[in-house]
Amino acid sequence: MRLYFPKVVIRLGVLAFVALGLQILVIHGPLGSDDTPRRVVLVVSYLLLLVFIAFNLRRPGLVILGVGVLLNFLAIASNGGLMPISPENLRRSGLPEAEVRIGEWVPDSKDVLLEKEGTNLYFLTDVLVWKNPSGLNAFSAGDIIIAAGLVVTLAELLLPRVQRIRPEPATPS
Repeated sequence: MRLYFPKVVIRLGVLAFVALGLQILVIHGPLGSDDTPRRVVLVVSYLLLLVFIAFNLRRPGLVILGVGVLLNFLAIASNGGLMPISPENLRRSGLPEAEVRIGEWVPDSKDVLLEKEGTNLYFLTDVLVWKNPSGLNAFSAGDIIIAAGLVVTLAELLLPRVQRIRPEPATPS
């Protein structure tokens, strides 16, 4: 048996990097006090990720990741372009809530503060809270599926595969 690292072909990988850059811009960028640009840029970033995933459906990890991205996109698009978080979950997550009113962007996040009753597809939004040192304390079911897809993708890309080598037939002397 021999170990080998397979040749990996990922199409339109630049779209994924552009989309992630746009999401960093949404969270930390100087887009002003109006949250409309943030909403537009976040939706565009998710559309770019979905196109990237559509071109890479042969990779099982990216298919899993794509399901999570699609779930997050549905929650974001159905609620005006940002990921909803309820006041209770915002409080539990430890994110700053003092200056944020219902319907406004939560600074340093992709979230919008919405009451549970006013949220479309509430079960797909940031309803899960886990206090941890990373600062990513509120997340959605889609985020968990995205993480699983990343693990499968990294395993597929980085772990060697075992290949059986057939013995060459003996040549008569």
